[in-house]
Amino acid sequence: MIGLEDLFSRGGPVLYLLFFVTLFIWFIIISKYLFNIILEKNWVKAEYDQYAPHITDNNKDKFEDFFLIRIRRVSTNRLKTLDGLIALCPMLGLLGTVYGMIEVFEVLAVLGTGNPRAMSTGVAKATIPTMAGMTIALSGLFFKFDLNNKVEQFESQAREILNYEKI
Repeated sequence: MIGLEDLFSRGGPVLYLLFFVTLFIWFIIISKYLFNIILEKNWVKAEYDQYAPHITDNNKDKFEDFFLIRIRRVSTNRLKTLDGLIALCPMLGLLGTVYGMIEVFEVLAVLGTGNPRAMSTGVAKATIPTMAGMTIALSGLFFKFDLNNKVEQFESQAREILNYEKI
């Protein structure tokens, strides 16, 4: 069985970069889920109650737009960063592929095709980061879509409160 240290040494330096990107991705995901768990129950209503005393007949339409924009802005905070980091992972995996293939070509240039064991190190450095980048991106996409659904739920709660208050 391959240990984590052995995997990093076989995968090359790009794997370390992928590891730090993954830490940042999971920091964002966990912080957003904590935000949703802690504030989910009454957050939208509390936001409405905070601004409701300032509503007049003159600014009612503007307030509705402001309120929906505020709910969307607060609930989507850091989701664009998460999108960018998730999209970056496969690109970093491809960078690892290029790095590993350069090593394979160097071995071919020095030793020729007669030493497959020497080439296998470069092939490992080419495939491990690609696999890691794709795996990280797929796991991040699942949570990104779930967080986007939470944003839509917050927006629908805000619309319900606005429609309820009109009656």
